[in-house]
Amino acid sequence: MPRLFVAIDLPDAAKDQILTLREQDLPPGRWSRREALHLTLHFIGDVPEAVARAYQGVLGDVNAAAFDLRIESVGQFPINDRPRVIWAGVENTPDLRALHEAVGGALEREGFRRERRRFHPHITLMRFRKPIRRGAASRWLNAHIDFTVAPFPVAQFTLFESDLQPSGAVYSKRAVYDLTGEV
Repeated sequence: MPRLFVAIDLPDAAKDQILTLREQDLPPGRWSRREALHLTLHFIGDVPEAVARAYQGVLGDVNAAAFDLRIESVGQFPINDRPRVIWAGVENTPDLRALHEAVGGALEREGFRRERRRFHPHITLMRFRKPIRRGAASRWLNAHIDFTVAPFPVAQFTLFESDLQPSGAVYSKRAVYDLTGEV
């Protein structure tokens, strides 16, 4: 069964800037590989191939305008507890929220159930196998709190398939959709 998610792939220049954040001031964990850096709009999960094809089809009907996106700041999940993930934040603009909603609506028409959690746009930088002690990442987070990447245009979103490997997930593009519609 394909394991799917819908995301915005990042331009090479943004990925290069994000990779400058890799430092040894954090407890041991797994840094995201360059090719895996993306902004997830919706995680779908494992679905039968027929469902994957249906999702792939309805995503072509998403009507959303292209927009600029800015990466800003860093943080951790869970926010106030022992972190498992370190991330780069993304400015949560009305255009980004509109795309998130349009993609979610298209998937729902094919039976997808959205997560109840509030959309918190981010780019995963590092994962820890187990939660690290509270405050262990504080020095690194404080050192990079003002991190930003200049705004860049977002003109597409992608349906990705994820193949879980011992060395980490390998992502392949199933379909790419242009953002050209009027909002």
